[in-house]
Amino acid sequence: MGDLSVAAMNGRLELEEKRSLVLACLRAATSYALRALALSVFLNALPANAQQVTQVPPFVGTHSETWERFGISQIPSGTSILGGIATISGDELVTFTSFMMCLVHGMPSDGTILMYSDRPSGPLTVSFSQPVSAFGAYWGSGVGCFGDPPSILTFRDVAGNVIGTDSFVYTGDGTLAWHGYQFGTPVATITRIAGDGQEGVAIDGLQATVAASPGVALGNISTRSLVQTGEHVMIGGFIVQGTGTKSVIIRAIGPELTQYGISDALANPKLELYNGTGALIGTNDDWQTTIIGGVITSNQVSDIQNSGRAPTAASESAIIADLQPGNYTAIVRGVSNTTGVALVEVYDLNSGASSSLDNISTRSFVQTGEHVMIGGFIVQGTGPKRVIIRGIGTELTQYGIADVLADPRLELHDGTGALIATNDDWQTTILGGIITSNQVSDIQSSGRAPTAASESAIIADLQPGNYTAIVNGVNNTTGVALVEVYDLD
Repeated sequence: MGDLSVAAMNGRLELEEKRSLVLACLRAATSYALRALALSVFLNALPANAQQVTQVPPFVGTHSETWERFGISQIPSGTSILGGIATISGDELVTFTSFMMCLVHGMPSDGTILMYSDRPSGPLTVSFSQPVSAFGAYWGSGVGCFGDPPSILTFRDVAGNVIGTDSFVYTGDGTLAWHGYQFGTPVATITRIAGDGQEGVAIDGLQATVAASPGVALGNISTRSLVQTGEHVMIGGFIVQGTGTKSVIIRAIGPELTQYGISDALANPKLELYNGTGALIGTNDDWQTTIIGGVITSNQVSDIQNSGRAPTAASESAIIADLQPGNYTAIVRGVSNTTGVALVEVYDLNSGASSSLDNISTRSFVQTGEHVMIGGFIVQGTGPKRVIIRGIGTELTQYGIADVLADPRLELHDGTGALIATNDDWQTTILGGIITSNQVSDIQSSGRAPTAASESAIIADLQPGNYTAIVNGVNNTTGVALVEVYDLD
């Protein structure tokens, strides 16, 4: 249609308003029937797995679209949006300062320009060249005409499978309404259709978060050590990064370790979960008995069983939590101050979400033999992950720990148990395995260099798989230490 003048656009809007008011009464009854029929047929056709969409409040994604850069114009179908990670397709796509939505004027949500499609003959489609883990926008459609048919959104993954839908009716005063979503599986295509097949739509303030590459994720972290009392309990820390909630199961394992030759396993481990402010937000002692409080609002036994991560012993502990981005700490101690070897674990239950587990650490008392500290983690996906692994001791004195491990030694093993890297004193690189050159400069540049020369660090580019970091004391010394894995990508 070419460029549209403001006068022409205003004339069109006035004509549409009159047309809407005249036709409203004539079409109301049939539109309601069409809406019900279209919605029923559409939803009944959905596959059983279309349940991976969660509604979320407004957020700031990795990419946004406000339409301001387009000015007042017609938008060709297939126009690139959201910083080049997506295209928008459909007919009658126009950017303007407002949109006559029958009885109300739709107004921009974040500036002076919105986009609308007036009585389209087909769907509005947003196609992503980089799949997204979250998407949201402000929407509006007709009020008081044509039976107020709903907008129906369909979300498809890269294979074209429907992973979820949403349907909503706009009832506002012209202020566009937010609808945001987090996806269990990254989404490649979003389509919008009207319940009557032709009701117009306005959209503004688009936000999208590109899903993390499947080759760059840490997941399923664990640490084994001797759990004692007081300052010598086991403390596991992890960070949830991203824009959405992360569903995890946290476990404290004791008796299960006996099958691996551990004779002094912690018989009855108790688990506590704290947020970044130090507030206790969840606790468990015996996973088959839920303790309500904090983030735990209902019985979790069935969810734990269905997660595939239920402990094997009734005396072991587990918590399922949907966690917002932030820092978290899991503490394992023995009921009635008992001691023994235990395992603290965090498993990611929705790896496709718009958040990830990162920067994991565990603090405990390091002894010798079976009582050294062993940290496990998994690199998930198809590509390599660059990490720095640290064995920290002396630095802990600033936090009031008197009996720190003065000289921690760090070993990295792969999933076969093979030793692939080692370090004792981070300022001296030990070549061998995956370490092929001096790492001191890289460690300093990472921003994660230990503060004491006697502490250890390894930088590694790791292929997907299971890895184990072992911290012990040089010359069989003992003390409190910290093992950490930081994501450098």
